[in-house]
Amino acid sequence: MPEKNSVAVILPAGGLGTRLGYSIPKAFIRIAGKTILEHTLERFYPLEAVSRIIVPVPEPMLVEARLLLSRYTDKPVVVIEGGKERLYSINNALKHIGDASFVAVHDAVRPMVTEDEIVQVIKAAVVYKAAMLVCPSDYTLKRISEDMMIEHTEDRSSIWQAQTPQVFEKSLLLKAYDIAIASNFFGTDDASLVERTGAPVKAVHGSGRNIKITRKQDLELVRFMMNSTQQPFRIGYGYDTHRLKTGRKLVLGGVEIPYEKGLDGHSDADVLIHAIIDAMVGALALGDIGSHFPDTDPAYSGADSRKLFRAIYEVVKSKGYVIGNVDSTVVAERPKLRNLIDTMRANIAEDLETSPENISVKATTSEKIGFVGREEGMSASAVVLLVSNSKGQS
Repeated sequence: MPEKNSVAVILPAGGLGTRLGYSIPKAFIRIAGKTILEHTLERFYPLEAVSRIIVPVPEPMLVEARLLLSRYTDKPVVVIEGGKERLYSINNALKHIGDASFVAVHDAVRPMVTEDEIVQVIKAAVVYKAAMLVCPSDYTLKRISEDMMIEHTEDRSSIWQAQTPQVFEKSLLLKAYDIAIASNFFGTDDASLVERTGAPVKAVHGSGRNIKITRKQDLELVRFMMNSTQQPFRIGYGYDTHRLKTGRKLVLGGVEIPYEKGLDGHSDADVLIHAIIDAMVGALALGDIGSHFPDTDPAYSGADSRKLFRAIYEVVKSKGYVIGNVDSTVVAERPKLRNLIDTMRANIAEDLETSPENISVKATTSEKIGFVGREEGMSASAVVLLVSNSKGQS
């Protein structure tokens, strides 16, 4: 196995999206709630062998890219300005690889590469100093003259299509780029630059699923493949409870309710909103509300729960889901909530970008039983259905 933190990864993300009908670089097109760049980066990010990831982007995309990738904090993700050509973008990125022993270069618009493919190429590079993914050609290949006449048919058995990642010993790739820059040789991929140094490159059998998004049909195929692997529905259950305390405002479902006591908590203690948040993160197996908004963090002291609510819904959307419906129940002896329920539903629907018809809020008592019955506190529970967002993914 490759050593931990031994590989720096470069993801050039400067290709234009004009052939796809977009005015932004291809890597910033969204599929299943994330940019193509994020999907690709996440193929490499968890690997122990990867020490850092460098992303060259066009100058107008620098701020957006840095903001987009700022949530990846477990290891360095460095966004730099790319060059006018891929050759110069990679050359710029090579200045940021740190002390890694190997460098992997992978097209930012190949989001379907698998962990196994990445690991196998790295392993081969450790042995041979240079390795790349390839896949066999499925088509009969003809060599054609300038006047569009068939000259002859190539032997398809020896023709393979180049893919990425391509992984190289650091000193070898630096040498190849020094020569290419000096001779103004652009090549068609990094392996072609290394080949010019006389160094052999090991081919590793890849898969036709490792598609480079170049044309509209590539984008649609990758979108279909991602949708087919994502669960169409996810269901979560949430529960929350808070004590009642004199001197606190009572807030439920985003509605401030005149009452002699309020719910005690680090934020505004909106027990209904908190239960729905808990259900949403539970549906995605992302922990509980406390793991996202810990009560030890002063940033959330007195926080408006609706702001936290909206922040969590952005996470839900980033995972490729939207709200299907919510069913929730508040348990309280007093005050009576019946006349406020429609306002709560409207608030929740607004924050979840859906119709109030998809939001159920019920209120009941505990029939004088337990801490709620003694009017010491309130509780709420919620069930949330998340639906895969097959629309709006571009």
